[in-house]
Order: sequence, then C-alpha cells, then structure tokens
Amino acid sequence: MRFSIIIPTFNRSDLLIETIDSILNQSFKDFELIVVNDGSTDDTKKVLDGYGNNIRVINKQNSGSEKSRNAGAEIANGEYFCFFDSDDLMFPWTLEVYSKIIETENFPPLVLGQPFHFSDKIQSDYLNQKITAIQYAIYRDYFSKDRTVYSSSSMIVIRKDYFFKVGMFRQHYAKKEYFLDDIDFMLRAGTITPAIIIFFPYQFGYRTHSENSVKSLKRVIKNLNYLVEEEKKGKFAGGDERKFERHAIIGGPAYFWMFKAFGHGLFLDSIKFFIKAYPFIFKGLLKKIRNYFRPKVPLKSISINHN
Repeated sequence: MRFSIIIPTFNRSDLLIETIDSILNQSFKDFELIVVNDGSTDDTKKVLDGYGNNIRVINKQNSGSEKSRNAGAEIANGEYFCFFDSDDLMFPWTLEVYSKIIETENFPPLVLGQPFHFSDKIQSDYLNQKITAIQYAIYRDYFSKDRTVYSSSSMIVIRKDYFFKVGMFRQHYAKKEYFLDDIDFMLRAGTITPAIIIFFPYQFGYRTHSENSVKSLKRVIKNLNYLVEEEKKGKFAGGDERKFERHAIIGGPAYFWMFKAFGHGLFLDSIKFFIKAYPFIFKGLLKKIRNYFRPKVPLKSISINHN
C-alpha cells in the first residue's frame, strides 16, 4: 500500500464529512484512511460509523492531536504517511501528484505539499481542473529550502521508516495540545535528505480560522517560547552547523505572532517574548533577504498523463 492518511479529530463533526469525502474522492486509489477520534463529545463517532469499512477508526480518550497522530501511525500499513488535519481538504489530484513524484524520484523520504488557503468553500472550477504538470524543487534537506514554505501538518508526506527515526510527533510536556507541533516535527526532520517541495499544484486546501482571541494568542506565544527553549537545549536536528537555518525557521512565525499579539493588546507578553526571541526573528528576516537576492534551486517539471 502506497499511502496511509492519518487524521486526528476532536469535536469537528460539522467539518469532518467534507474532509473525509475529499480524501475518498482521490484519483489515486492505493491508500488507507485512518481517523483517530480523540475523545470527541459531539457527533463525530456517528459520522465515522456512517463510513463503514471505507475508513479505519480509532476511538480513544482525549490526549491531544500529537498522540492521536502517533496512534494512527502505529497501526498504519502504508509505505508513506500523509498527516492531515480534520478541517482541511484534499484535491482530487493530491495523492496522484505525490505518487508520481515518489516514483519519479526513486522513493524519497520526505515530500512536502503547499496549501491553497480558504475560509468557507473552494470554487468548483478550481477543484475540477485537470492537472497536467507538476513543479517541484529537490533540496539537500528541509533546512536548505530557499523559497517560502507554509508550515502545516497537512503538508507532510514522510516515508514510514523515517517517521519513526525522527521520533514521531512530540507533545508539549505541560499541555495536552501542542500548537506548532508541525514546526517542532520539521525542526527534527530538517536534515532528512533529500527533501522535495511541491510548488504547483497546490496539494491541499487549508481552512483558515480566526486566531484573534486573547486566549488563542497567549497560547501561540507560550508555544513559541517552548520552541525557543527546545532549540536552546539542542533538541532539534543539525547541530551548530545548521543553527542559522533552524533559528530562521522559528523566527518567521515568531515575528508574525509577536506583532499580532502586540496589536491585540498583549503588550507585556509580546515584549517579553521579543527579548527572548529577537535573535531568531533577526535571522528569519535575514534569510528572507538573502533568499531574495540569491539564485534559487531550479524547479523540475514532470507531466501527468490522464487516460
């Protein structure tokens, strides 16, 4: 089996049907879908029961999305794991594109897709388009990327053996839910070689939600602080040689969320975080400037033939 798609979900029965249907509608069929119900208290179990044998289901007590992803991985049969959020959407071509690249590039350990952002519905004419070509870059590793890459768990396609070598998803020791766990994972997977990043077509629809509440912003800043602390403890891949790249990867979201929190009145939280994270923010900005002026790794292009 080529792919195991693993979805953790908690109380999203209103969105889960659309997500599951988008996956079952793939043009490429060699996959299994594993949904991990993380102790939902809404109609999630009823929704999942309605799919019968078309999906595999794990019902468990609530313990956070990280442990739920890991639980799905432990029973998965696929050569590659595709981690997916329960409110995002796959496009009809998503798995076909991944499989084409995997076969063309001799089964690489790590392939990353990029998102199409949406808030409500995706236009049907976009979903019904025929994809005839794929554009992607092959990097030494994820830390070597020279283009902006949006981070999300739904972008990650990783070979099964490498997922367990990286150490699976980690959970913040202080909370059930570790916001930014996708960045934590990629900082530990950042030296896997090679890393392939797909820039066309978009590989999934990323549903945007408002993160403007004070509670949400405090949680983001807290978890960014945790990333900074883990980096200082040497928990991520690459050693001193790759410190600049790791700092730049943390610095991007640190810059964005710090200013967002400041704009919503969290002045003390923002200032305290800036004092701790300013070297990361500076390196993130410096890498953007450097990438702008340096020649980029050329994109490769391959075609897809539709029968």
